[in-house]
Amino acid sequence: MAHRDCETEEILRLLEAGKSIQMLAPRRVGKTWLMHEVERQLKQQGWLTIFSDVEGMANEEEFLRDLCKKIEDAGSLAERARGQILHRLEQLTTASIEGGNLIGAIGRVDVKQFSEALVASLHEQNAKVLILIDEISLFVSALISKGPEAAQAFLYHLRKLRQSYPNVRWLLTGSIGLDVVARRLGLGGALIDLEIFPLEPFSAQEARAFIDALCAGRKVRWRFVLDDAGFDYLAAELGWLSPYYLELIANRIRLSSNDGGATAVPTIADIDRAFDELLGHAYRNNFVAWEEHLNKNFPKPDTDVLYAILDCCCGARGGEIASTILAGVNQRHPAVTHRDLMNLMTALANDGFVTETEGRWRFRSGLLRRYWLKYIHA
Repeated sequence: MAHRDCETEEILRLLEAGKSIQMLAPRRVGKTWLMHEVERQLKQQGWLTIFSDVEGMANEEEFLRDLCKKIEDAGSLAERARGQILHRLEQLTTASIEGGNLIGAIGRVDVKQFSEALVASLHEQNAKVLILIDEISLFVSALISKGPEAAQAFLYHLRKLRQSYPNVRWLLTGSIGLDVVARRLGLGGALIDLEIFPLEPFSAQEARAFIDALCAGRKVRWRFVLDDAGFDYLAAELGWLSPYYLELIANRIRLSSNDGGATAVPTIADIDRAFDELLGHAYRNNFVAWEEHLNKNFPKPDTDVLYAILDCCCGARGGEIASTILAGVNQRHPAVTHRDLMNLMTALANDGFVTETEGRWRFRSGLLRRYWLKYIHA
């Protein structure tokens, strides 16, 4: 994963410039790895970093508990801020907090007052702080399911904290774009101050270097060396050059010849067999997360339309134009308008399902397209 050096450097530059970041990162492109790499490098530079994965959390109190625990675990860099937080909280509660335990104060103070006391103290006691929140969009979706007012209040409160306490930077990301979630409620204004940072799959050059590194490091089952024709074919069929799927396919490439060894070159037929094997029933779990993503993170009416859109896109490798997709979707969902379609296509593009090329919408991953055709297509 050393091939994300450029992205790491750009994120570090933005944070040093005082920006907070919304990383638009589709599934399986290494966003969590990149967040931890940014965190590692900033710690070496003396930053206080606090990482929280909020997937599965249902309310702000859970989020605060996790944040407090991370601050208490952060050691000397957070110690002065911790004392200041306790002092602020005691002023709000007009009573001492037993044992100086931050988590013990949760529930005695309004959650927004608590979070402001926390961030304000970090801002005052440390010159440079980064709070990294992974899967924040799933957390906001959970708030929406309980009532849009809670999600609205949370997002605008976070914006207030970012604007009021600039020493504390934020890196927010998730497997579904936060902008997509906010757009459902018309809350784009709550994110307007965040720097957008799209994280894309590997380029062809990066993908080839990644596979070469896997083979050289004996991280594949059968060692091989791809020639230009073999790599071009693999890249075209895979489409979605994410580290996760590159490693999956590399681990299934086995030469039909008996030569073997570190310099063995797989044929196109060898690569095709690897794709066919990955689409077998034994490996289906490698793809079900895509279905779960749609089912868990979109309202039921939208989910049905998303499935219909993907059914229209999967028939041809080159995809379909929007008008053909809309006609196909309208056969099952006649109320869907062109505007509705474009909003949902944008969500699918942000989440890595599809891309638009020369006016045609197609699956970004040839492997996922094959899976969709085999197991899901209606």
